Amino acid sequence: MKELYLRNKSFLDRLGLLLLVVAVVFAIVFLMGYVAPFVAGFVISLILSPLVDLFHRKWRINGGISAAVLILLTIGAIFALGGWLISRLVAEAGALAHSIPEYIASAQASVQNLMDGWGFNVDVEAAFAGLLSFATTLLQSVVTGGNLLTGIPTAILRVLLAIISAFFFIKDKHIIRERVIALFPERIKARGRKVRQSLLYALGGYARGQGIIMSVVATICVAGLFIIGSPYALFVGIGIAIFDVIPIFGSGGIIIPWAIYSFINGNTTFAIGLLAIWGLVFLTRQLLEPRVVGNRIGIHPIILLASIYVGITVLGPVGILAGPFVTLFIKAVLEASPRKMEVVDT
Repeated sequence: MKELYLRNKSFLDRLGLLLLVVAVVFAIVFLMGYVAPFVAGFVISLILSPLVDLFHRKWRINGGISAAVLILLTIGAIFALGGWLISRLVAEAGALAHSIPEYIASAQASVQNLMDGWGFNVDVEAAFAGLLSFATTLLQSVVTGGNLLTGIPTAILRVLLAIISAFFFIKDKHIIRERVIALFPERIKARGRKVRQSLLYALGGYARGQGIIMSVVATICVAGLFIIGSPYALFVGIGIAIFDVIPIFGSGGIIIPWAIYSFINGNTTFAIGLLAIWGLVFLTRQLLEPRVVGNRIGIHPIILLASIYVGITVLGPVGILAGPFVTLFIKAVLEASPRKMEVVDT
């Protein structure tokens, strides 16, 4: 058994490391409901720490004071902007939920006429009945906020925990980092540094680049839909920008069927406007993506698409970002193999 292990040491070490990472990821997913406020606090601390350090260097302001002030300002801005945005999105989702049966009935009649004209005997009504039920349920869940009132006390507690944990993560970040690092032997620390560098390079560039592109795409979609007279410009525009992150499908997965539907129903001007929006979004992504994302991620689009699908299946909408993050983390861990570390150490 020992000889078998020694002959396949590199492969077995990588396999064991991969299984360990997968087990840790599943444990984190299982525990996320319990540790989410602290994860949010850690993310907030990562975002605000550079500003706290800047205030300390420039004006010698105590880290705890600047951390508290910045966190309160950030939370206030998020609540102010988020409150307006959520109320507007819920209002538009409610209007869309009210109108969706009319839209689907119109589409059903158009498709039925098309099938009859081509001589196909297709039960269009049954197919559209399922679509109507799904769309109505989805939009109603957005409008009601998924038991919003009953979840308010828990949400307030989670926000408070996130704020408090962010404060301590910023204030005592050096102490926390030293104590966590001290738990591991030197060889694991060396590999951890390599994983951290690789992950920050890939994930940082990817997240920042996709954030920039998503913001630009959302602006284009919301402004374009508002110009062509869509009553749900904000809700649908942001939805298209989120969907645009998914490889292969992109914004065309929503805009092109919408344009075809508008053409079939005789709304030619609106359909042309939709296609113009899609063309502008497509060109924007093609121009921006090589510059703001580049080749940092190093993952084939099929693997990236699979990671997004698994992420959405396990975590819901958050999986759009969590799936690629886990994939990047596994890639970074596997690249920091023992054999590569030996070459680096020598």
